[in-house]
Amino acid sequence: MIRLRHIFVVLLIFFAHETFSQSYLVLRKQGAKRRFEFFPGDQFIYKMKGIDTFFKDRVADFADSTIILENNILHLTQIDEIDVRNADSNRSDFLRYMEGYLPTIGYGYFAIDFINVAIVEQENYSIDNGVAITSAAMVGTGYGLRLMRRKIFKLYKEKNQAYIVGL
Repeated sequence: MIRLRHIFVVLLIFFAHETFSQSYLVLRKQGAKRRFEFFPGDQFIYKMKGIDTFFKDRVADFADSTIILENNILHLTQIDEIDVRNADSNRSDFLRYMEGYLPTIGYGYFAIDFINVAIVEQENYSIDNGVAITSAAMVGTGYGLRLMRRKIFKLYKEKNQAYIVGL
């Protein structure tokens, strides 16, 4: 039994290097705190210079300044725009969740008021001003947060940077 533990510890030491040597792509605007990160296995949607269509692929690995995709190999200088909707970001998790939950809560609040008045109280339904304003504010805020989120990162702008970080 002791030998099995020793073998397990030795195997962990050999594989520990692989777990800590992961590289990833960082996209950020110079002087800003906001950044987007792509890791191996992430979906990568990009537009190459001189081509007007976006390509979708999955990141396999990163080299010096090269992105190795499952079906392509790209140098950072070949990329014009990157879709960052699938990227990890340092954006607040609260904002990310609220852009999905607020419209649902607003529609739900409106539906619950309708059910309460029309079915439970069995009255003719009339829209309550307070319920309508609150529901519209929640739905509008949720969709507004979704619209304000950055969708495309343009590498051809001077202040935008893309680099690969190797740990």
